[in-house]
Amino acid sequence: MKYFLPNRLLLLFLLLFPAACGDPETLAAVPPPIATEAAVPTPTTPPVIVQETPATAIQLTPTVTSPALTPTLPVQTPVPTGEPAPCGVILPILTESAVPVTAELPEVEIPENVPEEARPALQRLLDAPETVGLAAYQLGYEANGLYHNADVPMPLASVVKIIDLIAYAQGANDGRFNPAEWIPLSEIERYYLPGTDLSSHRLALQDLEVRNLVAYDPPATPLEEIPWLMMRFSSNAATDYLHMAIGQQTIEETAVALDLTTQTAPCPFIGQFLAMSNHEREDSDKQTIEGYIADPAAYGEEVIRLTELYAGDETFRQEEIELRGRSPSLPVQSLFSENLNAKGSAAEYAGLMARIFNNGLNSGYINIVVRRNLEWPMVVIPENQELFSTIGYKNGAFPGILTTVYYAQRLEDGGRVVVALFYRQLPETMYRDWRRNLPHDALAHWLLADPQAIPTLNALLSQ
Repeated sequence: MKYFLPNRLLLLFLLLFPAACGDPETLAAVPPPIATEAAVPTPTTPPVIVQETPATAIQLTPTVTSPALTPTLPVQTPVPTGEPAPCGVILPILTESAVPVTAELPEVEIPENVPEEARPALQRLLDAPETVGLAAYQLGYEANGLYHNADVPMPLASVVKIIDLIAYAQGANDGRFNPAEWIPLSEIERYYLPGTDLSSHRLALQDLEVRNLVAYDPPATPLEEIPWLMMRFSSNAATDYLHMAIGQQTIEETAVALDLTTQTAPCPFIGQFLAMSNHEREDSDKQTIEGYIADPAAYGEEVIRLTELYAGDETFRQEEIELRGRSPSLPVQSLFSENLNAKGSAAEYAGLMARIFNNGLNSGYINIVVRRNLEWPMVVIPENQELFSTIGYKNGAFPGILTTVYYAQRLEDGGRVVVALFYRQLPETMYRDWRRNLPHDALAHWLLADPQAIPTLNALLSQ
């Protein structure tokens, strides 16, 4: 089965800090990727039904002119106290819910129709089933779907950015944000911490230049392009700019309105990095993180405080950039990620992708904005248009954690499929290998592309 893959992956959150990023020189020698998140491969299938191709038909970006610049994105009404809402103002920081499968699955022979590149991910599912959450089904045939730890909250990494995307689209729909407003790039740069994203933010800015979407005096770009940078390149800085402009309380209210009942609080990424480690800390990172776990409310306040401090205090920001020479160990990063990174369940995120795919958000405009940004693989990888009518996609990674969500419609049989596949507690060597070779993404691709994949894997897991 043929897939159209990028040359290599530069995941958002491949690792949070340089010490955990593997060999930078090796990564630098890799040819430029198609995307900073795992790009969507496309299997060969014969055509039959085409539903729609919104990603290629809809363009929201204006022609570049000499705009009258406005310095900042309008900020929403603050919480009633007048103080910035802590992370976790509505949603919990930690979660106690469903217990994952712990018993090993029976030893079985992997079926021949499983692609070779997907086999390591399937083997991990069989060997450590408690570390995997999976929901995959064809719309209209949910009862025949594949569900494994589907209701167990799992760390989400970048997948949680879908909530920010929907909250932005809702604000633009309501008139709180003006998509045509030009935003100085310096406003976004205030949230950028070099060395934490394997150049995804730099690539995002290069993309704006290539598409002639940067005006100067000062450099600026249309607001509606910032969600594209967040989804297409997974720029943390773009995400945090939107997150703070929308407001923590509104982000959490959006998750509640989407019926994400297993969702824990999404916090700004720069705040997470700094909560994990910063140049002013005297206590050990592990000790501090253990304190956050013991007192999640204090963490919720601290992550917002650090976000505002980094974005608003030039001295602190420059000192952090210049003096940051120590990175937490991978076990310490994993301790943070397993406990304090936002969580959600595979079932609910598969359901969210189905809702988006069905244009089930609050208005036609919101659906257009969200789908336009999720369906970038249909534009960036033209081969997809030969094989799928639609693909929507987001993934992410934290140390030991790899996640991916999809919706797609096959041209072969018109099947409309959603997949949410979350891995956690990956051993360090396995994690470093997977972030390059992407077996988890290959497994998700197989479930999307092959009409026999879901029933095959269902039968395998039922033995």
